This record gives sequence, C-alpha cells and structure tokens, in this order.
Amino acid sequence: MMASVVANGNRDGQALVLKGVDPETCLIVFKNHWAQVVKILEKHDPLRSSSTLPSLGVLSISSGSSGGSRFGPIPGDEASAVQNYVEHMLFLLMEEESGQAGAMGPILEFVVMENVMERLFVWSLRREFTDDMKLEQLKMYEMLVGQSRQPLLHHKPILRPLMMLLSSCSGTAAPAVEAELVLLLHQLCCVLAKDPSILELFFHTSEDQGAANFLIFSLLIPFIHREGTVGQQARDALLLIMSLSAENERVALHVAENTYFCPVSPTKLFLFLSCLHLVCQ
Repeated sequence: MMASVVANGNRDGQALVLKGVDPETCLIVFKNHWAQVVKILEKHDPLRSSSTLPSLGVLSISSGSSGGSRFGPIPGDEASAVQNYVEHMLFLLMEEESGQAGAMGPILEFVVMENVMERLFVWSLRREFTDDMKLEQLKMYEMLVGQSRQPLLHHKPILRPLMMLLSSCSGTAAPAVEAELVLLLHQLCCVLAKDPSILELFFHTSEDQGAANFLIFSLLIPFIHREGTVGQQARDALLLIMSLSAENERVALHVAENTYFCPVSPTKLFLFLSCLHLVCQ
C-alpha cells in the first residue's frame, strides 16, 4: 500500500505547476501531507511512535514474509488517502533543488530528520508485504534515485529503507519484481560509478542488516546468467562494480573474500563478465 509513483508523461506538466512556487510553500504543503499520513499510520499502528521503530535485524526481513507483526486491513479510503498524500510528497521531494553550496533543500532535510522513508516502509512491512507492494516501492525508489534534482543516497535515512526494500526482495520468484529489482540495482550501480564516495555508506548500511557484505553485489549474482533484458542489466551493473574494485580496496576485498568468486581475481572476473556480456547479447 505504498505510492504507485511512476515517472510517466505527466511529470513535465506537474513540474510546470511548481515553477515559481517558493520552497517555503512547498515545504508547508509537504509537512501538511505528512501530518495527515502520520494520523493514519498511528491510527493503525499500536506502537504509535517513530522512536520505537525496530532495527533491520529485529524485523528479520525475508522475501516470504512481512517481517513483522501483521495487523488488520486498512480501510480502502484511508489507504487511498495515504497513497495520494505520499505521491504528492515524493513529487515535491523529487523536484526540490539543492540549497546553497549543495546543502539539503528544506524538504529533504525534513525527510531526513523525521525518518519519513523508513517509517513508511516499516508501516507497510508490518502488513502483508505483497509482490505488488514490492513492485510499487521499487518503482518509487527508481524514480527518486534517477530523477531527483539533488543527491539522496548520501543520507542514511534515505539509503537505509532502500536497502531494507532490496533485502526484502531477495529470492523473489515474481518475474515483474525481479525485473524491477535488477533495473533499480543497475541504476544504483550507475550512480555509484559516477559518485564512488557513496560506496562506504552502502557497506555500512549492509552491516546494519547483520551481514558485512555489499548487498547490491549479492543481489545481482543470481541474475548474471539470465537471458534477455534482466540478465543484460545484471551483467552491466556487475561490470560497473568490478570497475570500481580497481579503485576501491574495500570492494575488491569484498569480491575476493566474501563471495563465491574467491579464487578469481577481480581483474579476471571483470574479463569473464565482459565476455559473458558479449556472448549473451
């Protein structure tokens, strides 16, 4: 029950609506929407406090369960209200420009301070986390990562729920979810290739999940022998990771010590993936 926000043709029209609107007004609208969402979240959540959000380890996320206690169904009108509010909120976040000297815009700062993304994800996770919900959230992050006007992945309150979502999709058997998962992973690898400074944050976030590994790498491996678009995107993404290993010692050590490619040097693995990519095209 998350926002089914997909960047389609109406985005340009919405962007025109925001032209000339001052950031303070956008922030006020965002906060008002969030206040309405919080009312509904707390109404159906017995914890009723952001301070009691469980850690990733406590949630025990898996692809076959919701990872936490399930509560009763949300009335359709309230579910639609949350979806509409969140769609507008995400659009405002996506369209916001960075502040002076690259500082966070006011909406992003509010999202980080209030832990908005994780609260939304955990609330969904406590109910039946269906393939449709996973698909919607993957598309949501694909849009945010690819189209946001300011960098989002530098901020742990954005990155952490993203990694929670990726972990929850591990081992999924739904083709649509697999395709969207690989697409998002490929997009993340492209971002990492352009901004390697984010790499350390990805490692630290993986450690939060109780595993000192590079989650993106682990999730890509099952798809590298696939045919079609999914396999091609997985191989492309893994090639980007291997190119990073030449410059980042931590990535290289992870590939050498924490994966089943242990006997293969990163250079040889890079060549292998390049050949596999050419053969499968």
